[in-house]
Amino acid sequence: MRIVVRLMGCLIAISALGVAGGCGGSVPVQHHAAATPPPAAPVPASPADPRVAALEAYAGMWHAFVVASHSADYQSQSLAHYAAGSALSELTHGLYANYQKGIVTRGEPSFDPKVTIATPAGGTVQASVTDCADSSHWRNYYKSGKPAGSPSVARERIEAQLQLFGGVWKVTYLVVEKEGTC
Repeated sequence: MRIVVRLMGCLIAISALGVAGGCGGSVPVQHHAAATPPPAAPVPASPADPRVAALEAYAGMWHAFVVASHSADYQSQSLAHYAAGSALSELTHGLYANYQKGIVTRGEPSFDPKVTIATPAGGTVQASVTDCADSSHWRNYYKSGKPAGSPSVARERIEAQLQLFGGVWKVTYLVVEKEGTC
């Protein structure tokens, strides 16, 4: 099933799939997207605390997406540093849809992610992120400068899954729920 949601001011399509559960502690982190570009490549996961490395990858994905959304750059290479699979496809598709409509974003969202690390029996280490994003300061505009749609006033719950690729965490699954879900 596919649903279209307004993700913090951007229209993107998200596949509605089940979220795998996990066990372990969570590390709360407050992240505000910055206007500077992300590093050229993500830092490999640290064996000392995989939760920190997973949160850095999650924050890096959103940072790359926010920067790309300011110009609707659906060909942004930065997204592939932090996302793969269906998550990368959905983010790129959302940017392309905005590009076709002449929509860009202004401002910055804020995030409040919490991560859980799990190793299923006989499986590889996985990370789950639960977040509550505030997009009230991240708005859609037509390239002409006219606002596109009504401003977001509610927060959205986000669920993400991350996997290791050659020692580097990447977001592989992403669901953004409708406004007002957290």
